[in-house]
This record gives sequence, C-alpha cells and structure tokens, in this order.
Amino acid sequence: MTVRARLSALQGRGLRQVAGRAGWNFADQAVSSATNMVLSLLAARALSVDGFGAFSVAFTIYTFLISGGRSLISRPLAVRFAAASQAQFRTAAQATTGATVVLGIVSGLVVAAVGASMSGDLGTSLLCMGVLLPGLLLQDAWRVVFTTEGRPSAAFVNDLVWGLVQIGLVAAVLALDRESAVTVLLAWGGAALVAAVLGCFQFRGIPKVLASAGWMRDQRDLLKYYFASFITIMGANQLTLLLIAALGTAADVGALRAAQVVLGPLNLVGYALSAFAIPEIARRKLSGRRAIQAAGALSAVLVAANLVWGGIMLALPDRVGVALLGASWEPAQSVLPATLLGLVAIAAGFGASSLLVALGYARETFRINCLLAPGFLVFGLGGLELWGAPGAALGLSLAQVVVAPAIWWRVLLLMRGGGGGRRPPADGPGAAQAPALDRA
Repeated sequence: MTVRARLSALQGRGLRQVAGRAGWNFADQAVSSATNMVLSLLAARALSVDGFGAFSVAFTIYTFLISGGRSLISRPLAVRFAAASQAQFRTAAQATTGATVVLGIVSGLVVAAVGASMSGDLGTSLLCMGVLLPGLLLQDAWRVVFTTEGRPSAAFVNDLVWGLVQIGLVAAVLALDRESAVTVLLAWGGAALVAAVLGCFQFRGIPKVLASAGWMRDQRDLLKYYFASFITIMGANQLTLLLIAALGTAADVGALRAAQVVLGPLNLVGYALSAFAIPEIARRKLSGRRAIQAAGALSAVLVAANLVWGGIMLALPDRVGVALLGASWEPAQSVLPATLLGLVAIAAGFGASSLLVALGYARETFRINCLLAPGFLVFGLGGLELWGAPGAALGLSLAQVVVAPAIWWRVLLLMRGGGGGRRPPADGPGAAQAPALDRA
C-alpha cells in the first residue's frame, strides 16, 4: 500500500470514528429528552394541579443546577482535558465529579431547608428534592465525562438505564395508586442514583470529593468568566420574562413558553451538537482556517435544522396544533415566526461560540454575553410596548441577531493568521496548573 493510500485509509477511519461519536451523542440526547418528556406527561396526567405544580418547581430547580454545574464545574474538563493523557483525564474527571457531588450536597441542604420551612406538597417535594440532588447531579456529570473522553456510547447506556428504571418505577407508583409529587420525585431521583452508581462502574473509579477544592482553584481563571456569564445571561433572561409578565400579562409569557415548546426539538439538536463539538474541537486544538471551517460547518448544520423544523411548524394545520397544545396553540402561533428568527440567529453564531468555548476563550465569551444581556431587556421590553407578545418575541430574537455577527467578527480576528492555538493571557493559568491534579 502506498503512503497516500495509507493516509487516505487513516483519514477515512478517523471520519468514521467522528461520525460514530456524533451519532452516539445525538442518540444519548434523544433518550434523555424523550425520557424527560414521558416523565412530565405521566406526572401531568397522574398528579393534581397542586401536585404537578410542586413537581414542576422541583424539576425547575434541577434544570437550573444542571445548567450551573455544567457551566461552572464540568466545562473546564471538556476544554482542557479532552486531549490529555488517560491518567491526567481520569484524575481530572474524578475531581470534576467530586466537585459535582459537593454542589449536590450543598444545594441539597439549602433546598431541603427551604422545604422544611414550608407546608403542603411544595414543602415535602423540596425536602425530597434536597435529598435527591447529589445523585441527580452526579448522573449528569458522568454524561459529560464519557462524552469528553470520547465514549458517548457509555453516556447513552447510562441515560438509557436511568430512563428505563425511572419509567418502570413511576409505572409501579401509578399501578399501586400511590401517585403524589413526592413518590414521582423519588422514582425519578432514585433511578438517577442507580445510574450514578452505574457510572462509577463504567468509569471504573469514584468521585474524589477531597480533590474538588483543588479542581475549582486550578480552573479559577476559566470559572470566574463562566460564572459571570452564567449569572449575566440567566439573570437577564429571567428578569426580562418577569418584567414582561409585570408590564404586560401572564398570557404574554405563556405565549412565549408555548412557542418554545413547539420548537423544543431544536434544543435536542443544539445540546447534542454542543456536547459533541466542544470536546472534539478541544481535542484537535483547531486553529486558523481549519477552525473557521469547522465552526462554519457546525452553524450550517444547526441553521438548516432550525429552518426545516421551523418551516414544518409554521405550516402545521391548526387542527394539529390544537391537538398538541390545546388552547395554547393560538398564542404560540402568534409569536412563532419571531421566536424562530431568534433560534436561527443562535444557530448562525453557534459554531463561532462553540469554537471560543472549546479553545478556552472564556473572557471573550463573557464579553459577548455582556452584549446579549442588555439586548434582552432593551429589545424585549421595547417590543412588548410596541406590539405585545409578538413584539416581545421579536425583540428577544433581535438581541440574538445583533450578537451573532459580533461573535463571528471576534472569531475571525482571533483565528487570523492561523491563530487559535494560543490562549489569551487571562485564560492561561488553569491550563498550566492542570497537571497538578495528579498530585491531589
């Protein structure tokens, strides 16, 4: 075999491996999303209005903490250790999962204390949630570990086991006529604990709680920007929705939420693509033209997915929409085009933002988010004043439209002349200190 033929064979094998990892990532996200949807539907049908409300509050807390845990604890693992040696990666992964367990314990104590001070379904649900949080957060952390390691099939197996166990337990609760917010939460969180323990066996190691302080200290140069970005975007988004409800009506917020439900499957594609792209880019340390091409391809895939699904939803007959959402279909329909515009804008900037994250440009990402946060408030509330819920949806989307070119402009400057392998000075210390984890 000639040298050229060997190189071609190696390239082909590499492409098949990348495609295989991408497929497992999408399969894992599909299982996770489908399981959450089934659980929510079962809970909505089986529980009383108050019971489902209590369950929803607990699930919202979980969603918030999962997002925070990924941003503030797990992301440095994907950014800095995707291409590390096996020994370094294992040490970093155990420190990451250890820090996640600490987050689960601390947040669980806070949530349980709040629940203990309240009465009714909500109080008992929060008390229960406080106990379940360490297992729930650890299960999600194993997903990040396996994906970063290049074993998304292990994440798929873990999520599949969690889904099957939780649905089986919830079905048993319903069959025994013991349905309540607490029993459904126990079935859900208990299954997560089973999957978290399974993750230890899959990884062949356990979380190192004592190494968590060292992990957070060594990654502080990244984490300070991740934390600021998380607070800025989360705070601006929630504040804008609260102000829309206060200055407009609760129905305005309901319309925005309903449109998000209609376009929800696009989140599945986005999450799966992000989970795949960030460690893959970090592992290859892409720079210059290759980095820009990869980012452009990622954006193109997500933009195409948004346009296809969005077009289908816009063309959906009213009778089908009403069958899916009931009375919420009409308000959702009124804001759907504007909401889709925002998702397309996010998709257009997705590749560039993923590149910044994967290459460790945390400060640059934070600066971009500082532009987005006031855009939510100014455009969102301005649109509400001019045109009600459709105007608010358009304003929120325009904030994304303005930011997308800014992300690409910054990426083009950073990648100019083949750059990208170097990190900004403020982003460097953690990378240099990372091997110290071996001594933790």
